[in-house]
Amino acid sequence: MSIFDVGEFQFPYHYKFPGQASNERILFVTRENKVMLFLRLAGVVLSSLFIFIAGVVFAQFLQELSREGAVLIEVVAALVAVVATVLGYWWTSILWRKSLMIVTTQRLTKFIYTTPFNRHNLTLPLDMIVDTGSYNKGFWQAVFKLGTFTARSSAASSGVATDDDRGRVNKKYFYIENVIVAEDLQHYINKLLQAFRQYHQHLATFRPFLPSLKGEARKKFMADYPEYWS
Repeated sequence: MSIFDVGEFQFPYHYKFPGQASNERILFVTRENKVMLFLRLAGVVLSSLFIFIAGVVFAQFLQELSREGAVLIEVVAALVAVVATVLGYWWTSILWRKSLMIVTTQRLTKFIYTTPFNRHNLTLPLDMIVDTGSYNKGFWQAVFKLGTFTARSSAASSGVATDDDRGRVNKKYFYIENVIVAEDLQHYINKLLQAFRQYHQHLATFRPFLPSLKGEARKKFMADYPEYWS
């Protein structure tokens, strides 16, 4: 199964992605929180409902002139609304499912789908990360306790541009938005960077990022998988 078709990512991360090196191991893979998908789908439904209601209202104005024409407009509006709902649901779901952010032993990378058939890939090697950050921004992130993770690139000083999740060029930051683990991911990336710079020869056994691992769960994981360290 393609990594773009996986519903829920689970450890062990035995997935493959385009351009992955033979000695490159996935440490974490995620996409936007599912609540963002639901919000966009709700927008699709509301838009389709507006199309149908607009058609019905327009048909009411024509009813006195042509009853058959009014009925035809209502039928057409209903069909357009149904097609818009189905197409919008498919389009929105595909973009959400296929747009990924991946942390590996060599880099941060993400695949952003702008249509179900077109994507662009953005990569930030670990040795080019200057620092990281996490924060909340916007109304929906505040309401649903989501966050944004950023990694600042040393490319800023050389004029090499990275990009954000919406396709806007940014000369400083690598973004992953609307995730519920932004702060924990930041802490993990900081540990990964330290390991990359000081213990590079042992990076192959660095512990993957498992957001649910805290306290006793983390101790149990380390006992069950003694080959990993962090």
